[in-house]
Amino acid sequence: MSDDRAPDPAAAARIDPATFRAHLDTSFSVGAGADRIALRLAEVVDGQSGGGLQRFSLLFHGPADRVLAQGTYSLQHDALGSLVIFIVPVIGSNAERIVYEACFSRPMPPPSTP
Repeated sequence: MSDDRAPDPAAAARIDPATFRAHLDTSFSVGAGADRIALRLAEVVDGQSGGGLQRFSLLFHGPADRVLAQGTYSLQHDALGSLVIFIVPVIGSNAERIVYEACFSRPMPPPSTP
């Protein structure tokens, strides 16, 4: 289900919707060994944040000829490095693609100071 690459220790700091929006329509490589597939980051969806938590989801599109089971995967990205993310195949998949979603809830970042 996941590969043996070690996650980047700074990855948690990059788990932010703005960071991912900057990389829309780029590929993340996932899988084990030579059996890797590309997932394209198709959408960043803001969830209802509150209670001190920021919520958002990432939607990835993968090839229709292979479905990854829901689980934790190490996703490799040229700019973001290695990120360990739990993904789930979701409704919206069709003969052209499989749609995967990763959901996040994290403490709200502190307000920016001018």
